[in-house]
Amino acid sequence: MIAENTYDVVILGGGLAGLTLARQLLMSRPATRIAVVEKREFPVPETTCKVGESTVEIGAHYFGEVLQLKKHLTDHQLPKFGLRFFFKDACQTLAEGTEVGGSEFFSAPSYQVDRGRLENFIAEEVTSQGATILAGARLRDVELPENTGASVDLHTVNFTEGRAERSIRGRWVVDASGRACFLKRKLGLSDDLGHDVNAVWFRVDSNIQIDGWCDDKDWQLLTGKVPRRWLSTNHLMGEGYWVWVIPLATGSTSIGIVADPRIHPLNEYNSPEKALAWLEEFEPECAEHVAPHVDRMQDFLAMKNLAKGSRQVFSADRWALVGEAGVFLDPFYSPGSDFIAIGNTMVVRLIEDDLAGRPIEHQAPALQSIFLSLFQNNLITYRDQYPLFGNPRIMALKFVWDYAVYWGFPALLFFNDKLTDVSFIQSLAKGIEEIRDMNLKMQQFFRDWFEADSTVDADAAFVDQSEIEVMTRLNAELRDQVDDNELRRRFYDNVELIRDLMCEITDRVVHAQPDVKTDVPIGPARRTHLSAVFNVLNM
Repeated sequence: MIAENTYDVVILGGGLAGLTLARQLLMSRPATRIAVVEKREFPVPETTCKVGESTVEIGAHYFGEVLQLKKHLTDHQLPKFGLRFFFKDACQTLAEGTEVGGSEFFSAPSYQVDRGRLENFIAEEVTSQGATILAGARLRDVELPENTGASVDLHTVNFTEGRAERSIRGRWVVDASGRACFLKRKLGLSDDLGHDVNAVWFRVDSNIQIDGWCDDKDWQLLTGKVPRRWLSTNHLMGEGYWVWVIPLATGSTSIGIVADPRIHPLNEYNSPEKALAWLEEFEPECAEHVAPHVDRMQDFLAMKNLAKGSRQVFSADRWALVGEAGVFLDPFYSPGSDFIAIGNTMVVRLIEDDLAGRPIEHQAPALQSIFLSLFQNNLITYRDQYPLFGNPRIMALKFVWDYAVYWGFPALLFFNDKLTDVSFIQSLAKGIEEIRDMNLKMQQFFRDWFEADSTVDADAAFVDQSEIEVMTRLNAELRDQVDDNELRRRFYDNVELIRDLMCEITDRVVHAQPDVKTDVPIGPARRTHLSAVFNVLNM
């Protein structure tokens, strides 16, 4: 008999990571007794000041298909028209600069989500599934028994509700407390990633559509080819920074500034007045279209040191860290929901096995190794890259490279439910290591290229990613469900493809700009994939 106030799983935090974990657990094991300890009261405001409104393929697949939330996403959130990037000088309009993005939606869907609206919906769902949400609860302490091993010593979670002090116990405790990082702080697990970026973001109660920012005739003709640009996660790119413009289904628009503090210190834009003045200097076109709506600003938040690491995220002693309570990379490319999806899926696997009486002493460190390796491999994409962000030639090619690594490896395996299959992952070890080695070399190549030629020449051009066959194919293949042999073959085909991209990019760039010095082996690719991109960029 289960004692009162005793649960199989206690989740610390009822934000996106905690609520989706509860739903995933209850979908796979409906009898699981779950308590969610959350400081907010539900329903929360639909437009809530949290980063993470833009999803990409792994996170979108997790929400839509794994958690079966697709009807909510299609009916009550917005479809996302991919990631779109604009490069220009401060004195140029969008029409006079370089645009990189698609003219058609990619095959695998993604979404723009109002976090408050989504979290309210999932909270209702998990409550109806049987979870207990302890709202208005302030966490005080978590008592973790030492060296529990295979015993059934329970964790104790102490919190306050109003003025009352309460305690509950759980076989598992999962920290989803976001940047409070309760367990990580308690256990001293923080890890310096060597990647420092700051951000501010705010929302205005207006639908600011980027499509209407220019009345240039050529721009309007291109708009006919690129309908509803405003549905993209729009990035305004500059040296050391990027600005996001994201639409939300409630009719609000989210605006964010993310920057390398070595180039743009946070104190230059860390208030609403400073942020608008900063936009007027570096992105005046954006400032012009935001300024009329500042009186309808709904929130404002400034945050230092966005990237967070942890030396451990899963334990065989039945605790885990998920979402930002564990690790966070960078909002660029919108990977936050991806790592929620991957981390939650691994934790669900561990909890299921443990509650079924299967040992997890070896599985917990094995899954943690996979998770942290994926995280570190992705970190390579961001570290020391912000100085390059204003250069359209470098970035247009970096985008193709980064997408190919992402779609060709972790996304392919996640869509086929293989990131928790330790033996299958081990069978790909040679290819995974080769991708990591190539990614290290290529990110250094992009930095070397920038050192050799930092000139920004944002010509009026459109790099249409919908016409880059390698991108459309890799994305479309995510939707194919294949057996292990075919999946292994596709993975190694992607390793070859990524190697081809490395050879094509480096060979073409070094021939065009011999002053670019690199340690990347230069050699001809088996076939060319990016001729159209080079032609648009006049290279």
